[in-house]
This record gives sequence, C-alpha cells and structure tokens, in this order.
Amino acid sequence: MEILKEIINKTLEGFQNFFKNVGKEVSKSRQVLVKIFVIVAPIVIVIIIINLIITGVRNGNCYDVRNELSDYVDSYAMSNNLLPTLNGDSVEIDLDNVKKVTFKDNVCTGIVKITKVNDSYIKTFYLENCSYCSATEFTNETDNYDDSANAEVVVYINYYNVTNNNSRWSDYIPFESISTEETDGVLLPTDTSLLPQISEEAIITEIIKEDKVFYSYRDKRWLWYRYNNNDYSDFSSERPEGYSTKDSRTETRTEYSVWSIDYPEVKDYRVISSSTGYRWYKEDEYGNITWWNNGEYYPVEPGDDYYKDNDSRITMYRYYDKMWKWYNGTARGYASSQSSTPPSKSYQYKDEDMTSYSRWSSYKTYSSLDSSNSSYREEITNVHSRYMIKYKIRSFLVLDEALERSEFESTVGRTLEEMYEDETIDLEITFKYKY
Repeated sequence: MEILKEIINKTLEGFQNFFKNVGKEVSKSRQVLVKIFVIVAPIVIVIIIINLIITGVRNGNCYDVRNELSDYVDSYAMSNNLLPTLNGDSVEIDLDNVKKVTFKDNVCTGIVKITKVNDSYIKTFYLENCSYCSATEFTNETDNYDDSANAEVVVYINYYNVTNNNSRWSDYIPFESISTEETDGVLLPTDTSLLPQISEEAIITEIIKEDKVFYSYRDKRWLWYRYNNNDYSDFSSERPEGYSTKDSRTETRTEYSVWSIDYPEVKDYRVISSSTGYRWYKEDEYGNITWWNNGEYYPVEPGDDYYKDNDSRITMYRYYDKMWKWYNGTARGYASSQSSTPPSKSYQYKDEDMTSYSRWSSYKTYSSLDSSNSSYREEITNVHSRYMIKYKIRSFLVLDEALERSEFESTVGRTLEEMYEDETIDLEITFKYKY
C-alpha cells in the first residue's frame, strides 16, 4: 500500500510540474502575441483607413463622371425622343453618340441603359476605357435604390386578367353642386355619394362627365282691373291729402323694421311681432370671448359659430305696416288675384305697381320661353352634369411568382409592349437593384 501511495504521489507531482511548465510557456507566448498585436494592429488600421479613403475618392470620381455623362445622355435622349414611356421598359444609349467625357486621359465609352421606374428614370452605366470606373459585375440584389451608386435595375413582372366595365349614368346634378376644383382632371360633385355606386373591388379607370343645359322659368303677375280710373295715389298706410277712399283690393305691406328693444308706436295698420333677444359670442381655442356687436341683443344667430348667452335675454320687437292705394271717384274694380294675362275680357288694365312673381319652375331639358309668353316670362339656364364610371375588376395574380422581364416574355409568349396594349391584362411590375 505504501508503495502504491508513493507511486500515486509521484505521478500527481509529475502532473503538477508539467502544468506549471506549460503555464510558463503560455505566459511567454501571450507576451509575444501582445507585442505582435501592438506592432501589427496600427498597421492594419492604417491600411484599412487608406483603403477607405482610396475607395471613397474613387467612388466620388466615378460619381462625378457618371453625373457629367448623365446630363449629356438626358439631352440626347430627350432631343431624339428616346425616353421609354412604358413602366419597366428601357433604352440603351451608345456613348459614341453623346458628348465625350475624358477620365484619366481616356475617353469613356460604352452604353447607358435608361429604365423607366414608375414616375422616374434610372440610368445604369456600363463604361469601358474609363479606368477604375469601367463596368464591373453587378451583384447583391436589394429592394432599395441608392442614387449615389451605379445600380442595375432588375424588372420583375406578373399580371392579372381583368374585365372592363361601365357603371350606369348618374342623375343630372346642377352646377351649384359641382366642385370647382378638379379631381384627376374631372370636376366631381361636392357630394360624391351622388356618383354611381360600384363594387369595392373595382379599380376606377375613368370618370366620364356629360354636361347638358337645363332651363327654369318664372312668370311675372299683375293685378288687373276693369275701369281705367287714373285718379289713384301711390301706396300709403294713411290717407294721403286729396284722396278720399282706400281701395282694399290693393293691400300690400312694407318690409319688416329692424329688431329693437324699444316697443314701436301702435298704429291701426301696423303689425307688431316680438321675440326673445340674446347676446351672442364666439370663443377661441384659448377661451377668449368676442361679443357680437359689442354685446347687442339679437333674436337669431348672427353668424356661424356663435353661441347665445342664456343668462342674458330681453324681449325685442319688429313690425311692418299695411299699405293701400287711395282714390277719388269710381273704384277700378280689381280682380281677386294676380295673373300673368288678363283673367277675362272684362279686365284689360294692369297695375304695374301690383306685381309679383311665380316660383321658379323645376329645371327641364327644354326651354319654355317663346313668343307667346315672352311678355311676362323670364328664363334662366343652368348646366347640369351626369357621370358614368369606367372601372375594371382584377383576377388573382396569374403567375405563382413574378419573373424577370426576359423570362416573363418567354413564358407568356408576348412582349411587354403587347401586354401593355391588351386591355384585358393588368401588369404588376416591381423593381430590384444590383450594385
């Protein structure tokens, strides 16, 4: 047992010495590594910084070259009407056809591809003989476009089948109910619920507005009388001097007086009415109060957004006066009511002072004014409009996934231009970018 214990102790002691020696060697190695890191790290950092500076300068130089070429390409494309008109379509401009740009003593050549991306145009530069700005391989496809870099546009296409439809025509809507500001090039009703109703899934392609002149009229009416007695006064509430008799058939009235807290003088021909008057005020968002007419009383709201002070009220009055024509001799013998033409052969004289108008008629699509009624009829016109909505309903997307343009055209067997011209097709075009 003692021998065994001694062997075990010797073995353990040997392990301890081994690990002590290893620890010393590791400690020495660690010191060496630290020294190497202290020497190498600054060199690596400097190299990285220099590389970043060089890359930044190069990128800046290439951006300037592309920017200068871009102006010349734009000018050439527009003057020759070459810009693509279809979303996702592109055109290639040979730089031999535009003004030359020199970089590093070389004339940059190659082509510039202009792609229509929604409402803008993106140019991709495939440069040659242009030092380090010459074209490189485009990789790293992304959804985001960086206008400071040279990006290759990748067009992906899918499509829907669509049906094109027309709504019913709306009712005609008067001019006063039509907005004065265009919406998508059309003057729409201020109340858009008056437009034809269509499905919520519908995509409106056009709103058709059709105008038509409508006519409305009113007739002037007079009080006609039998006997041509010209010894009649003007209208008066009280008997004017020189006239003896009131003609009750000629009764009319004055306009209402203004509201007042002063009770008016009572007359046998005066009709007085009353109402409760209040003080009115406006209040702004900060609680500041402004009184209408410095706190005067009034029975009705004097304008929009006014509040009445219910704690302050008073009775107010207004009135009108009845008036008649007065005469001497024989009464004219007025008809019982006003009319546009003599009510009978017995009534041939009209009193120009005793006139009124009929209500305006409803609007019609034809004129009611002619030579037979032009002596008493007035007519106005109003442009009415009706609307019809052109819309389409889409199917689900036809392809399982969007395809790049060349693959898409090969799959459907038609060009992008042909698909655009087909009214039963709606294209869905998306864009990605390679740098």
